[in-house]
Amino acid sequence: MNTDTNQDIPRKVAASQGLQWVTAGFRLYRSNPLLLSAAFGLLFGVVMALGLIPLVGSSLSELASPLMVAGFMAAYRALDSGQELELPHFLAGVRGPAVPLMTIGAVQLLGTLLIGQVMLGMGFDPQAVVAAAQTQKDPAEMQAILNQATPALLTGLVLFTPLIMATWFAPALILFGGARPATALGVSLRAVARNWAAMLVNGLALGLLLFVAALVPLLLGLLVAMPVLFGSLYASYQAIFAVWADEDAAPASDNVVER
Repeated sequence: MNTDTNQDIPRKVAASQGLQWVTAGFRLYRSNPLLLSAAFGLLFGVVMALGLIPLVGSSLSELASPLMVAGFMAAYRALDSGQELELPHFLAGVRGPAVPLMTIGAVQLLGTLLIGQVMLGMGFDPQAVVAAAQTQKDPAEMQAILNQATPALLTGLVLFTPLIMATWFAPALILFGGARPATALGVSLRAVARNWAAMLVNGLALGLLLFVAALVPLLLGLLVAMPVLFGSLYASYQAIFAVWADEDAAPASDNVVER
């Protein structure tokens, strides 16, 4: 991994690294594929089960998501440093900076709700679009529905982009760098913006991987694709940050040592 400390952090890397991060993620995954896939299946199942709780389920699921991301970041840090991977690594978020990580989840939830309201206010009706697709309406009528929905969809895309940028590295920055939530969001946004080319290449490669995984029956392909995605996220964090730490806060996990 890139740990050169003579550059500004977050570093700016070449666009080609976006593909290398996916390769690095797959290489890390191969170190212990059974445990990584099993851990994802278990943790994802827990997050989905939370989503089934009436009224508050979707909120709890969103709040718990950064805890799962942090757990995989800790697991890949252990593998990358030559340690033996164990189940407690996946609980690093719960056992460590749980509240800051859940704050990131709250930001994701609030941002998603606000963007959804903006799209609805622009006349976007997701149920009408789905119903039109399922019933195979007249092409002219379908085109009219899509024409009405397109401005809202484009607006949603524009608004979602900075939200994803701000939350992409935030769990790792909190877990490894001891960042406060607001700092993590700002630094993540700056890092993704600075490395937009590499992140675009990485996003396209991961998107293709997830598309192929979705073709596997019962979505079993996600048991491989999602751990590889987390491995790619860890590799990109290492390349862009490596030794970054919040100057005003101690590292959030005593078990994590920046290399």
